[in-house]
Amino acid sequence: MTTFFVFILTISIVVGIHEFGHFQMARWCNVKVLKFSIGFGKPLFTFRFGKDRTEFAISSIPLGGYVKLLDENNIETSEKVNKIDLKRAFNRQPLIKRFLIVAAGPLINIILGFLIFSFIFMHGSKQIKPSISELPISSEAYQLGLRAGDEIASLDGSEIKSLEDLLTSIKDQKKVFQDVGLKRNGEITHIKNLIWTDEIKVFPYGLPILIQSVETGSIAEKIGLRTHDQMLMVDQIPIKDIPDLIASVQKNWSQSYSLTIKRENIIQYIHIDKELFESKVDKKRIGIALGYDDVIIKTHLVEVKHTFEESIKKSLVQTYAFFNLTLKTFKNLLTQKTDFKDLGGPIAIAHMASSSFVEGTFPYIQFIGLISLNIGILNLLPIPLLDGGYLLFYLIEFVRRKPLSNKKMMISQRVGMLILGLLTGIALYNDACRYLLGS
Repeated sequence: MTTFFVFILTISIVVGIHEFGHFQMARWCNVKVLKFSIGFGKPLFTFRFGKDRTEFAISSIPLGGYVKLLDENNIETSEKVNKIDLKRAFNRQPLIKRFLIVAAGPLINIILGFLIFSFIFMHGSKQIKPSISELPISSEAYQLGLRAGDEIASLDGSEIKSLEDLLTSIKDQKKVFQDVGLKRNGEITHIKNLIWTDEIKVFPYGLPILIQSVETGSIAEKIGLRTHDQMLMVDQIPIKDIPDLIASVQKNWSQSYSLTIKRENIIQYIHIDKELFESKVDKKRIGIALGYDDVIIKTHLVEVKHTFEESIKKSLVQTYAFFNLTLKTFKNLLTQKTDFKDLGGPIAIAHMASSSFVEGTFPYIQFIGLISLNIGILNLLPIPLLDGGYLLFYLIEFVRRKPLSNKKMMISQRVGMLILGLLTGIALYNDACRYLLGS
């Protein structure tokens, strides 16, 4: 029951914000709004408000919402429109106003996600310390004075607050830092002219790698891997971190090899036959989620807060990265580089929302930010019936100096309905298999 109510709350917030964007922009453009609905289907609760007596409704199917504008192309035969209001009809507005009204919905979702990320960065969160796990005695970094256990405090004057900051700064291997600030035993020291190479291993390198979950029907399930198994070796080669494990699995893809694991303090060997890869040659994933021992991770956490300016910058970077990830995922779906089984529907969203809600206020707020950003970006995709589809029509109208014909609009909308119907059907089927049928 908690899952259901949290789902309703989440969808109401995100959809409400989206529709409010359309609603408010329409009012600013002096377009009459007839109805504002959260959900589809039969209204459960309605009231009228404002000078236009706009009908606000909560409807029975909580999977979206809509704003109904005065539009001569959509007026039902039973409706009588006051001639005075005709100049406020959506279809009579100049192109720029129609474009802004449609774009306002997804844009306000993106803005909400951006603001939530900024708020979380300013409020602060627990993050992993930027510390050194291991480096050879023979390395140049060791000779300069760097030691395992040192915490990186700054690189060339830029403060390093977390592992994320450190990884961002050292993403280019063999990068030379003129000044490196180190925190050791509570004191800050400095070393000069450090060349950062892949010999320098940062935390959590060397920690036990644990399986967090195993996908149903995956290669991992077929070979008998279980949650909490510790991954030790691939073909007798020890693995020290998650990227190392992923690289080893992908290197051995479509070959027979063995995994060494520890289960309940017992070492076990699991053979993977190359025949298992035949149906999933392009995926290069065996179907496990990986992580580290939470007890050890917690001892390496630090509270990280950012200034207003830092938060804005980091939120912009995160929003841009999420934008690229969403587009890449959608592209991979179309090119079949991503399995359609990975699509999730309302039940998946409900479970994720409930899990974040149970974790606490800030994880739930962050989840709302992610969902809002996701909905905003997806609605900008140029698919008919989505906001992005209408925006594409308006761009075509701008170029042609006249709108598309009604026939072409109807054909494109049917294509859009087919695409969205297929994606929705696949997502609902995946939800049913995962959460209802357990397969």
